[in-house]
Formats: sequence, C-alpha cells, structure tokens
Amino acid sequence: MSRRTRTGDSGEVPVHGPHGHPYVSESHEGRPLFEGIIFLLVIVSALVALLGNTMAATVIVSVAAIVSGLLRLILRERSPWKVRSVAFDSFIGICLGIGLLLTYLSIQLLL
Repeated sequence: MSRRTRTGDSGEVPVHGPHGHPYVSESHEGRPLFEGIIFLLVIVSALVALLGNTMAATVIVSVAAIVSGLLRLILRERSPWKVRSVAFDSFIGICLGIGLLLTYLSIQLLL
C-alpha cells in the first residue's frame, strides 16, 4: 500500500500511517517537557485559585497561553508546541490569554 502525503508547514506530511489508519499529527508534534511545564502551570494556577487568589491564577494561565502563542509565532516549526498551523496556534494562544485577562477584569469591574 502506498503512503499518500499532503503538503504541510514542514513539507510533506503523511495522510495515512503505515497500517492505513488516518495519520495522527499529535504523536509527533509538541515536546513532552514543554507540555509538562504547561501542565504544572495549570496545576499551580488551580492551587492558587483554591487559596483564594483568582487574579494571580488567571494571570498564570493567561501568561502561559500568550507565551505559548508567541513561541509558536517566533519559532514556527521549531516550536515546542504545535497543534495546527502557525497562524492558528498563535492566534488561539495569544487571544486566549488576552481574552482571559479581559474577561477577568470585566467581571471585577462589575463587582
């Protein structure tokens, strides 16, 4: 069975794996160390929120999202975090971080 490919950010990307199953990009994208750091930041953020400091918890998650988006934008294919295209990943990361901060601040203004 021949392996079909499509053109992606990093050149030719297989559409199907060696056994004919659809190719899952997540198995070769991203770096476990970076993903572990993000996981730890989310855990720290949750603990900070449980201790009553929701502003700090929101800032931790927001900064992590913005930094992830900026890393993807700056490093492109060498980025430790890849989900889809560079534009999509960067947009989602940066906008998520900004959106979280704006949402938190808007709620604080209502209180």
